[in-house]
Amino acid sequence: MKIDCSEATIMIVDDEPENLNVLESLLTLVGYRVSAFRSGEMALAAVRYELPDLILLDIRMPGMDGYEVCRRFKADERLREIPVIFLSAQSRITEKVKAFEVGGVDYVLKPFAEVEVLARVGTHLRLRRHQLHLEELVERRVRELAEAHRRLHIWDDAKRQWLSVLSHEMRTPLNGLIGITELLFMDLPPESEQHAMRAEYDESLRRIEKLMDDALTLARIDVEAADFAAGLLRLAQVLRIALDINGGLVGGSKVQAVLTAVESVTVVGDLELLNRAFTDLLLTASQCVETGQLITLETCVSAGQAHIAIITHGQPLSDEAISTFFEVGGQRMLLKCGGDFGLGAALASRIIRLFKGHVSVRNGAERGVVIEISFPIHGEKSPVSTSSAEIAG
Repeated sequence: MKIDCSEATIMIVDDEPENLNVLESLLTLVGYRVSAFRSGEMALAAVRYELPDLILLDIRMPGMDGYEVCRRFKADERLREIPVIFLSAQSRITEKVKAFEVGGVDYVLKPFAEVEVLARVGTHLRLRRHQLHLEELVERRVRELAEAHRRLHIWDDAKRQWLSVLSHEMRTPLNGLIGITELLFMDLPPESEQHAMRAEYDESLRRIEKLMDDALTLARIDVEAADFAAGLLRLAQVLRIALDINGGLVGGSKVQAVLTAVESVTVVGDLELLNRAFTDLLLTASQCVETGQLITLETCVSAGQAHIAIITHGQPLSDEAISTFFEVGGQRMLLKCGGDFGLGAALASRIIRLFKGHVSVRNGAERGVVIEISFPIHGEKSPVSTSSAEIAG
């Protein structure tokens, strides 16, 4: 930032020597540096060597008048921000308006009062100083943001590489453990007491593999969200696949659903990811009910949005469980989980938001838990408002 108002350079352009002498003496007396010129051509030639901080410019001059001088200053990128105060004996509104139209910041009438000239010069120098200060702050902030973006990009690349390596390095020893355990089970007689642990082993293995896959997918979405391909999908098809994967039973509970309301609804998303999201939400819902209790899936469409509600008919959740439901490891207080349920709900929430959807959870009006999902409908042929009733799936 250049301007120190006490040592600013003022350029005076006026064809009358008396005006130049008076203004130069006045401004020099209070500490300004002054360069005086009797024509616009001379002033434009001088600024190639030194830029002034402010210009006092007469309007009526032979040859190039003040308006044209100001236009040329404003047409030059190096000069356009220098404040120009016009000096004129013309008091007509049209003259003043023209002065501001060509880029002037002020207009002082001749004969001028010395105290007025000093006041206006001081005001515009301070304004210019603040403008330069703000520009400097903006430039500094832009540099800081650019550096932060560069560092973030480096971190994202490192995070992606680390996760890929971690996934591979974890799977390698895990595959060894799995192979050894499989061999041990093969050597056990079918009627042995240890062989009865096979089901528990298979479930633990499934959870470990799912946890690793979920963690990698969750990190990829956070790092590479813009790289996920999205296409047009029939929402009913996505829901049917999620229901078929579970065979109509989730965690020992039967799911009742009807998809009529969203039969012709098209949304934007990735089929595999959305299937994972709905499957995980159904599985999470099954942890909120006792084995055998009903889970209902209801759909409706309104205001350009497709809505899906997964409703349990068991006990409600505590306020803490509701508030942490979609956090990583936040399902510790679900009815059946008996500990951390993994990343299912957190990953489902992130997938839904990736495709501009919304998901929330609340306790039901009377009992149970309601997980509500919505997606913007793609296209104009989707139904405007309809709903589905509960029927056996």
